[in-house]
Amino acid sequence: MTLQQFRYLLALDDHRHFGHAAAACFVAQPTLTTQLKKLESHLGVQLFDRKANPICPTPLGAKVIAQARVIMEEVSGLEALLSTETNSLAGTYQLGIIPTLAPYLLPLFIQSFSQRFPEIRLIIKEMQSEQIMEGLRRNQLDLGLLVTPLEEKQLREIVLFYEPFLIYASPEEDILQQSPLLPDHVQQKDLWILEQGHCFRNQVLNLCNYQADLSASPVHESVVRPSKSFTFQAGSIETLKNLVRNNLGYTIIPEMSVNPALDAKLVKRFAEPQPVREVSLVVNKTFAREQLLVELRKAILEVVPAGFRKNERYVGVAWR
Repeated sequence: MTLQQFRYLLALDDHRHFGHAAAACFVAQPTLTTQLKKLESHLGVQLFDRKANPICPTPLGAKVIAQARVIMEEVSGLEALLSTETNSLAGTYQLGIIPTLAPYLLPLFIQSFSQRFPEIRLIIKEMQSEQIMEGLRRNQLDLGLLVTPLEEKQLREIVLFYEPFLIYASPEEDILQQSPLLPDHVQQKDLWILEQGHCFRNQVLNLCNYQADLSASPVHESVVRPSKSFTFQAGSIETLKNLVRNNLGYTIIPEMSVNPALDAKLVKRFAEPQPVREVSLVVNKTFAREQLLVELRKAILEVVPAGFRKNERYVGVAWR
């Protein structure tokens, strides 16, 4: 029984296909198949039901896989700890970041960070929050940039900043004249929001105390206008902003998405305490490259507005 066999085992569980698992491990399929058979022979159990389509773990195999994940997490932690002790940050790291944060935060720090630490290679993927959390739990991702709190016992959250929510409206909209502006002033019939799956969508629903049942209201994807009726599933903040600029209605956006040249007359702040989203760097609790977390946090805080600090002017909005 070897660590490499455990790696093959976990890859097969992740991909549920021998060819795909072998490709992920950079080995030939017969190599992976042979090693899995040796592991099963050593344990005296069948780990996968090969007749299923796709293949899946047997009940006992699922328990073995769960324990193998724990073992490999501990091994990764030990390797990272040893590397940390030598003050080396060198390595390749998988970073997941949510789509409502990536286009506004990454361009601000990623180039300078890469220049400062050329020995670090970041493989960055735009993913929704639940996918990032699952990737961190399975050690398929090393780092996550997403909205917290998550309240996941397996994950560690390092809070970075608090980003205010703003109203983004066509100039004709009365909501821009509300003073003070409160969440109660947001009307369902005029509001555009993101499609399902985005944590930002859930936060907007929670902020406005709306239910997520689309069949009960035209809010969210389904919007009715005086001259036409249409359904649209928006997948990005920029799409929502373009819809507002060219149609009636309004949306709610995070402050970092504001373009001063285009948006100055279209945005309005909520009354204090302003609603905000808490943005954090998230890792598995076994992640031991502490200095990497310190440097990433420092690089991000250098580029976000100084006002993005928690104080009495802010109130967090949950998404879970």
